[in-house]
Amino acid sequence: MGNYLSIPILALAAVLQATFVPQIRLLGGGPDLVFLIVLAWSINIKLEGGITWAFVGGILQDLFSAAPTGTSAVGLIIIVFVVNQLARQVQQVGLILLFGLTLVGTLFQQIVTIILLGLLGFRMDLIGDLNDVVFPTMLYNLVLIGPVYWFIRRIQRRFATDSRFFV
Repeated sequence: MGNYLSIPILALAAVLQATFVPQIRLLGGGPDLVFLIVLAWSINIKLEGGITWAFVGGILQDLFSAAPTGTSAVGLIIIVFVVNQLARQVQQVGLILLFGLTLVGTLFQQIVTIILLGLLGFRMDLIGDLNDVVFPTMLYNLVLIGPVYWFIRRIQRRFATDSRFFV
């Protein structure tokens, strides 16, 4: 059931990210709702479920943006692999690890996207994009990961059948 929830939840997040988030941007960055949801979902779920959410989220995010389809999925899938490996090593993901994953994951996701867009022929300014987009996005994501994680855990406890732990 958990994988079927990915389409409506991530579609809503991608639509909000394309329509509402640009209205609240400060300093050029904004929260990456799809990233936050994929990260929160993949922390307590098996690898296969996390990969599904990362792929669906990346494709939907690119469909509502100017990026070529699949660009966002690459970084999200790699992040899910890393999160899965870390979750295997720890008994429970605490607040500090959650914040660390958010900061490092956001930085990684944004840099991978910038590099891929540069390789695909888009003009990119790495230093300017880091200062104007990536760092503000990291701050937004750091603030929002708590509520997003709380919301996603409630959904997982109710509907997810492929959870790594008893939820």
